[in-house]
Amino acid sequence: MAYTVNKTRASATPNSYTVQDNIVNTETDLSLIGKGYAGYGELIAENFLHLLENFSNSNAPSKPIQGQLWYDSDNNRLKVYTGSAFNPLGGAAYQADAPSGQTAGDIWIDSDTGQMYFYNGSANILVGPPSATGTNNGFIFDSIADSTDTTQNITKLFNDGNLIAIISEDTFTPKSAISGFATITKGITLSTAISDIKFAGTATDADKLGGIAAANFLRSNANDTTTGTIGIVNDSGMTVGADNDLSITVDGSGVNFTNTVVDTDLIFKVNDGGSSTTVMTIDGATARVGVGTSSPSSLMHVDGTLTATTFSGALTGAASLNLLKAGDTMTGTLNTQGVLPSADATYDLGSSSKKYNVVYAKATSAQYADLAEVYTSDAQYEPGTVVIFGGTKEVTQSQFANDTAVAGIVSTKPAYLMNEGSEGVEVALVGKVPCKVEGMCKKGDLLTTSGNTPGHAKKAIDPKLGSIIGKAMEDHSNAGQGVIYVSVGKH
Repeated sequence: MAYTVNKTRASATPNSYTVQDNIVNTETDLSLIGKGYAGYGELIAENFLHLLENFSNSNAPSKPIQGQLWYDSDNNRLKVYTGSAFNPLGGAAYQADAPSGQTAGDIWIDSDTGQMYFYNGSANILVGPPSATGTNNGFIFDSIADSTDTTQNITKLFNDGNLIAIISEDTFTPKSAISGFATITKGITLSTAISDIKFAGTATDADKLGGIAAANFLRSNANDTTTGTIGIVNDSGMTVGADNDLSITVDGSGVNFTNTVVDTDLIFKVNDGGSSTTVMTIDGATARVGVGTSSPSSLMHVDGTLTATTFSGALTGAASLNLLKAGDTMTGTLNTQGVLPSADATYDLGSSSKKYNVVYAKATSAQYADLAEVYTSDAQYEPGTVVIFGGTKEVTQSQFANDTAVAGIVSTKPAYLMNEGSEGVEVALVGKVPCKVEGMCKKGDLLTTSGNTPGHAKKAIDPKLGSIIGKAMEDHSNAGQGVIYVSVGKH
């Protein structure tokens, strides 16, 4: 007749198993043998063997009951069935993947990374180390010797194996060199071996900004001085006065000194022997200029001696008149119908050391035929050389064919020269100028840089945009090198 096998805990579900005669009950991982079943000895022996080895296998028993033991042969762990999953018995689980069926408080060590986690009931939380085995991440405490063999306790900050910063309570030089940390300062020292590393956020105070001591910056909310030069690199300039009474600006006409308050005067003073003396007044209400007087009665009113070589128009109010002679100077404005030299192409207007600031004219002319500008160059190139933007300075001689970086041709005698007095070569930008050429070309041909001989031009064949130097103004009838006139910059 059938018999019943009962569990220890009566409230378990199920709490018992019924074994019929002449059969084997397989509801569990053990074989429950019914009365009269032939061959029962083998099954009983296997049951004992399975219990002895705790069902050792890489796979968990398929029909576990609560409290059943299983030896996980893959991970070499003894586990117990909780009713829902097999959990390790004693110690932490050491395996590559998170264990299944974890309960709150379970410890798992990742065998691949060497990191330990605890299960909080819903997820595995990393305890440490912060990085996988072999790669530093986070804070690491260390003790090192300084240059005096004194032990210094420091905290190193790593990210993905890179030493980002060192925290120290002292300033010292490490005895053994640390890349990026020639000197460790009190506080937080950032590595110099990592480019552009910096703090991002808001700072309340700092000793330096950009390596410059805080005391070396000008105050905007208090009186201050500087030993350096103040430059305002914009055309809006600056304003002076509590009511912005004076503005200094720049526009297409030049530099403007403007009194922004209606009808106020512009007054120019000098320290004359310790006394503040007005030398010129521009009357804001009348737009009159007074030299030596603060109340000009005419458009230009000079109260004192005026020295000049010639005058045009009527002279009024002058007690005496001193005409200019060779070597003399004058103040004020000289108005003439024309300024003509006594000989053609003989005399200069200004000099290399004494230049006029701004020359206003309706039309000008010159003997020579090109407009040039001085560019710094990596060598001193002779006239006619084709140069490009490049090299160690602003320009260098051309090297490659059809170069779109072409700048122009070194001028022979420029008619108009910009940046005169600067160091470099005079590069013709517009006009007629001799040019070194290579190969045959005809008058009117477009020219571009040659790739055979540095500093030479050649006839353009299917040129690229921006590679044209100019147009040939003469034929060059042989395949060799020569010099022809070129119309540069207009094509």
